[in-house]
Amino acid sequence: MRMIVVGTGPIGGIIGGRLTRAGQDMTFVDVDKEHIAAIRANGLQVDVPDGAFNVKIPIIYPGEIEGKFDIVFITVRSNYTPDALATIMPHLGDGGLLVSMQNGINPPLLEEKVGPDRAVGVAIRMGSRRTAPGRLFTATRGHLYVGHLHGKTTPQLQKLNGLFDSVIPCETSDNILGVLWSKLTYTCLGYFGSLADAALANSCAEEKLRCVLVEFLGEVVAVGKAAGARFIPLAEYNPPELHPDHPLEKRLAVVNETAKSWKADDRKGPLRQIQQGIETEVNYTLAYVVREGARVNIPTPLCRRVLDMIRELESGKRHFDLQNYVELAVVAASG
Repeated sequence: MRMIVVGTGPIGGIIGGRLTRAGQDMTFVDVDKEHIAAIRANGLQVDVPDGAFNVKIPIIYPGEIEGKFDIVFITVRSNYTPDALATIMPHLGDGGLLVSMQNGINPPLLEEKVGPDRAVGVAIRMGSRRTAPGRLFTATRGHLYVGHLHGKTTPQLQKLNGLFDSVIPCETSDNILGVLWSKLTYTCLGYFGSLADAALANSCAEEKLRCVLVEFLGEVVAVGKAAGARFIPLAEYNPPELHPDHPLEKRLAVVNETAKSWKADDRKGPLRQIQQGIETEVNYTLAYVVREGARVNIPTPLCRRVLDMIRELESGKRHFDLQNYVELAVVAASG
């Protein structure tokens, strides 16, 4: 069975590297010249808690892809999903699977290409990063959820689950949309935390501003519920407990409990990406929430304002500053 990983970043590289080490027929695709050169010269170095390893992997540029593949893993940032699909579709074999291993809600884009039984969503809880060209790191073993949007377990899904579970804990889910939406709430929290070069422990130290965060997350959860998501608990919080149907004091208590784990030197979300001029996934994550809110008729004034701020930060029209949270408080008060 031939498999190809489109995007050899932390997620694709670590999981794909594990599969390669296990003897699977893997090919990797990337566009980063330094990353590709390092891997070709020295192999892919994967630093994981259960034992670091180095594996020689065949890594190519998109224009060098040849032949057909049985499974395509899409692991690029969500803003590059359309380009990745355009590149790989001519190389997907008959009956082959498209597998999204990304932030955001990408499986619907895959379904448009191959239908519901051949499109798979994967939700991943594994903090990871690239520490140097050709070198990836994670401090956690990780856990995967795999599923079709329709919730049924197909023979192909069972095989995929077995493949993953041979190298990293994995389970099939009849609720992958809910799992992805649950993770999306945390992704959106990262954008909220990226409006200033400061930890949430500092930017949301005041109860007034912490209440703004409560209302922001409430918008995300309300949209997800209206869109049909069945949320699951995260390690950090249980998303349904943040729904606006609950009294503010109860929702604030949830965030206050989560805040106990915030560290003074922690920076949430894509802050560093923006500072380095790297395009974020905001148009496929937070903007997705705003678009879905409009579709299901759920107002999202705070999500819209944070989205605008992130775009302004990316374009250089706004500065990272704690004053940004004061502006959000005005929006929250007017709502």
